[in-house]
Amino acid sequence: MNPRPFPELPTVTPPPDSFLADRLRAAARGTLYAARAPFLLAAALLHRRVTLPATTLVHRLLVLRTDRIGDMVLSTGALADLKGHFRHARLTVLAPEGPLQVLHGHPAVDALVPLRDGALPHELVGKVDLAIDLTPDERLLGARLAAATRAPWRAGFAAAGRQAFFTLPTAPARSDRHIVDLNRDLLVALGVPAPVSEPRLYLQAAEQAAAQARVAALGAAAPRIVVHPGAHYESQRWAAARFAEVIARLTERIGAACLVVAGPGEEALAEAIGAATPDALLTGPLDVRGLMGVIAVADLFLGNNSGPLHIAAALGVPTLSLSGPTDPQRFAPRRPEDLVLRLDLPCSPCHRGRCWHQTCLTGIPAEAVAARAQALLQPWLEQAA
Repeated sequence: MNPRPFPELPTVTPPPDSFLADRLRAAARGTLYAARAPFLLAAALLHRRVTLPATTLVHRLLVLRTDRIGDMVLSTGALADLKGHFRHARLTVLAPEGPLQVLHGHPAVDALVPLRDGALPHELVGKVDLAIDLTPDERLLGARLAAATRAPWRAGFAAAGRQAFFTLPTAPARSDRHIVDLNRDLLVALGVPAPVSEPRLYLQAAEQAAAQARVAALGAAAPRIVVHPGAHYESQRWAAARFAEVIARLTERIGAACLVVAGPGEEALAEAIGAATPDALLTGPLDVRGLMGVIAVADLFLGNNSGPLHIAAALGVPTLSLSGPTDPQRFAPRRPEDLVLRLDLPCSPCHRGRCWHQTCLTGIPAEAVAARAQALLQPWLEQAA
C-alpha cells in the first residue's frame, strides 16, 4: 500500500503578541539571574577548586536531576557513560519519584533515591565522593543539593552563577545544544572520553507480558499506534479533536489500532478523544512503568513533545511528534525513525507555558499528521502485505 502524498503544511501568520505581562516577567527573571551571578561567583572565590579525580578514587557517585520524566530519559545515555568511566563507583540517582520510575532495571544505576520537598535526604550528606547535577538551566535547586552533599568533587552546568556551587570544571548551559549533547559536554569536561551512549530504557519480561495482555484485552491488532495527547504545558498540546480525526483516518485507511494513553491529570484529554471517535482504544489509568510497557508494544508513537515521546524513542519505537513552543533542536528525538512536525513561525519556539492563540499547533492539519504517520508505518505495511 502506497502512502498518501504528504500535504504541504499551511502558511499561517500568528496574531500580535498581547502577553505583555509574560514578557515583563521573563525580562525580570533574566535581570534577576544576571544580577545574582556576580555575588555567587564572588562567593565561589572562597571555595577551594580541585582537580579531576582519578576514577579509582570515586566509589560513591551521585547524579541529580530535579526536573521531569523526559529530561531524565534524555539523561540515560549520560548515566551509561558515567558508569563505564567510573567503573569502581556505585551510581545513585536523586530525582523526583516520577522520573525515577523510568530507571528501574537500568544497568548503569545501582540505587534510586526520591527527591521530596526539595531537600537532600540525610543519608546522602557526607556519603558522596562525586556529585553531578545535570540540570542545564539557571535554577539553583540541583546545584544547592550537590553542594549539600559535601562531596569533595562536584560538577554541573554554568549558568547565571550556579557554577559557584561546584568544585570541578563546568560546561556552559548553551540553549542551542540538544540536551543529550549538553550532557556529553559536561562529561567531557569531567574527563569522560568520547561519551556516545544514546538514551535507552529497559523493561522486565513481566512488564512486557502485562502490557501485551492489556493491549490484547482491548482488541488491539496491528499496526499499533500509541497516541498521547498530553504534555506538561497546555501550550504544548495539539487539540484532542485533531488527534481523534487522525485516529479515525488511520483506522479507516490501514486498520490501525490506536491506543490512547494519558498521564495523571490528562484523563480528560483521553476521554475527549474517546468521545469524538469510536476508533480510539483508551487504555485507562497507567503508572509510569505500565505506560512504558504499552508504548513498547507499539509500532508507532504519536504525540506532543512530552515525557512519553522520549520514553518511546528510548524504547526503540518510531515516533511522530508535534512541536509548537518547544525547540526541537534542543529536545526532540533525533533518530532517523523520529519525525517532528512543526510550523516555521517567527514566534516559535517560544518556550512559553501558555499562549492565547497556539498558531504553531492549530495551524497543523490532521491530514498532514495522518499522512506522515502512514508513511512511517509503510515498512510495516509492506512486510505485512
